[in-house]
Amino acid sequence: MRMDADSFKKAINPLLKSNGFVRAGVTWRKDQGESIAVFNVQKSGWAGGVYYLNLGVYFRALGTENAPTENRCHVRVRLDPADPDTVATSALQWFSARSTLTAAAAQAGEDSKKGLVFKEVRHAT
Repeated sequence: MRMDADSFKKAINPLLKSNGFVRAGVTWRKDQGESIAVFNVQKSGWAGGVYYLNLGVYFRALGTENAPTENRCHVRVRLDPADPDTVATSALQWFSARSTLTAAAAQAGEDSKKGLVFKEVRHAT
């Protein structure tokens, strides 16, 4: 059985916190040097108990925000809800593989099939 959003947030918080993320409401952020990793839990406005897991990476070279929201990130994807350990592992791997603009640019073609990638990321060298 799938957790509700509040139970999921309580379970994922220590996993993200132990990996350097700081929570602000329903969003966790981590400074990755060249970028900011953003993990967001979004409740559905239409269906009770339904929630979405939004990941994003915001590149300092492409903007000036210090605490970007997920929808302002330069690379974004939505994960399917699963148990918190599985989600945390997947999210941490996803963030790590896109922590630099060069790394994100190398994956931009494939990422564009699964989520949003800003054109500035696709053309970064």
